Amino acid sequence: MKWITYIFIIQAFMLMGISGTVAQQDTTSTLKDSKGNEVPPALRKIVEEYEKKVKSDTLIDQGSDPSDRDFVLNNLVMDETLSKMGHDFYRFFYDNWDPPETDRSFTIYINEMPSPGMGNMIQVKINYDEIFRQRISPKQEYIKQLARMAVRQSENYVVNYQKIKQQLEGEDMQGTGIY
Repeated sequence: MKWITYIFIIQAFMLMGISGTVAQQDTTSTLKDSKGNEVPPALRKIVEEYEKKVKSDTLIDQGSDPSDRDFVLNNLVMDETLSKMGHDFYRFFYDNWDPPETDRSFTIYINEMPSPGMGNMIQVKINYDEIFRQRISPKQEYIKQLARMAVRQSENYVVNYQKIKQQLEGEDMQGTGIY
């Protein structure tokens, strides 16, 4: 019985879209669908609320403030590992990771590459710049130690990048460079 009600509501929305000119011209009179049946007031109220919501969303999208529209994911840690050892490394890394306060957005990629012999190679990249690479073994304590080392190097990279950027944009580095 519920699906019949849903079909009726969907058809009513479609009919209201088709006969939208009638709804816009005279909302106080009784609306009729394509078969001449009267549209119930509850359904009319739903359609009016829907149209108001669409209209307000459209006005927000046309606003001048880009922060209302933009949604950006920053400071992600991506797991691109293959084995249980790699997933454990990612988990330990993520548990220890506390991103430094910075206005720079970055993405950390944790990759695992198969290598011959004992263990695989773990690679940590920040925005595709490799900052850590090490062979990983199945020992949990060793994986935790490597993850802590990778976190320290990642934090240092992000913090130092910010300092270097500030130094390069400093007052003594501005100008053309011509005497």
